[in-house]
Amino acid sequence: MPNYRFSAYVNLGLPDYNKQVFTLRTDTYGARVGVAGVIVYRDPMDEYYAFECYCPHDKDPQCRVAVDKEDPTLAVCPCCGSRFLLLSGIGNVVEGPSAYSLKRYKTRVDGSTLIIYN
Repeated sequence: MPNYRFSAYVNLGLPDYNKQVFTLRTDTYGARVGVAGVIVYRDPMDEYYAFECYCPHDKDPQCRVAVDKEDPTLAVCPCCGSRFLLLSGIGNVVEGPSAYSLKRYKTRVDGSTLIIYN
C-alpha cells in the first residue's frame, strides 16, 4: 500500500460530516485525504475511526472500498468483493480474498474539528 503523509481537518458541525459514517476525498479546506480517500466511522461512544479507501487486495487506485449501502458497519471493495468491518475499529476482513485489513489512520477531536493523520 502506498504511504501518503497527511493531516486532515474536518468540521463536524457541517451536515455532511455529522453522520455515523461518511467518506472523504478532501478535508474541509480542500486538502487531499489518504491515498484514495478515507471512510470515517463514528461509534456510539463518539469514537472516530478512519480507514483508507484503497483496497489492500486489489492495489488498483480505481478500486475504492465504499460503505455497504445495506449495512453501514461494513465496507466493500467493488472489484474483489472483500468486505471489511468498520464497527470493530480495526477494519478487519470478514469476507473475500483480501488477506489484509483496511489501513487505519489516527484520529482525534479538537472542539468541533476531527483531525485525521498518520
